[in-house]
Amino acid sequence: MINGDENTATLSMFSEWLPTVFGQFTDRTVQIENIEIHCSEHHGLATYTEIQTTEGIVNRRKASAIFLFNEEKALWFHLVENWI
Repeated sequence: MINGDENTATLSMFSEWLPTVFGQFTDRTVQIENIEIHCSEHHGLATYTEIQTTEGIVNRRKASAIFLFNEEKALWFHLVENWI
């Protein structure tokens, strides 16, 4: 993934980081809007706007995620976020 600060995180980095922040932002809300999904036979591209609000501070980002279709599953392959 490439986050809004243009830093790259591998799956192992993300997997190690996620448990360290679990439960830290109990008042955070996350909203997703403007979702668009385009699919081929083998993959999908989802674009959306994510809005996170924590203690009255609002952060917005545009994101795109690629999913690979494997049997009856959609596997998350890559994510790119940009601050707006």
